[in-house]
Amino acid sequence: MRMKLIFMFFIALALAAPVFGADERPADLADSWIVVVKDGHDEEFEKAFTDHLKHRARKKDPRVWKTYAPIVGDDLNFYVVRFCCTTYAGMDDYRAWSQKNKMNDHWNENVDPHVADYKHYFARIDFKNGNWPEDDSEYKLFGVTSFDSKNGRAAAIEKSKTELSEAAKSGGWSRHWSWSNSVGGDGGLNLVTPFKDYAGLQGPEGGFSGFLAKHVGEAKAGEMLSGFSENFHGSTYTIYRLIDEMSMSE
Repeated sequence: MRMKLIFMFFIALALAAPVFGADERPADLADSWIVVVKDGHDEEFEKAFTDHLKHRARKKDPRVWKTYAPIVGDDLNFYVVRFCCTTYAGMDDYRAWSQKNKMNDHWNENVDPHVADYKHYFARIDFKNGNWPEDDSEYKLFGVTSFDSKNGRAAAIEKSKTELSEAAKSGGWSRHWSWSNSVGGDGGLNLVTPFKDYAGLQGPEGGFSGFLAKHVGEAKAGEMLSGFSENFHGSTYTIYRLIDEMSMSE
């Protein structure tokens, strides 16, 4: 297949937690592509991409793909195209639908000539420790922190992440958030915070550390935050914008 694959949302924008039975694993897998546009092909790509989404809609695509673009940083020539959420078995079903309807052929003929590179990633959404709005339709900006995890720290990360999330929920932290773990590439932990507009980026006075100190005390807050941070080599932060005109309708 000529189509080079690339996407991602280590930016794991979570949806509201799905309903599932006690013995059923939730559909917690986000499927994401990063598409890098060729220099000077921005207009051609956007038109071809939008036409391709219309083609998918006519073929009754069972997925609603959303498209995001970075708005800060020194590398802005890519898009993140993402669907959430599914299962690995659901990936098989979708692949069969795509092959039956020759989606790759249509993409390769119309969109691929304007693409420089692709990447493809999965991410597991942690619904238990997240706090995502039931209706996220008003949120257009998403701050994404990607943590570079140290080897052998998975259990410690899970414990610390859970403690911080529970404190945020019990203390009434004013923001929404979602955690996810990347599958593929270097892996790692991701934290996404949605914003309705640029003003929302300002955040509460004192930030999360100030909120936590008021809720559990300064000493305990410092212990919890340092305990979390020591599990990582570092982190990066990017802000993405949802592009409605390049996304599919619900």
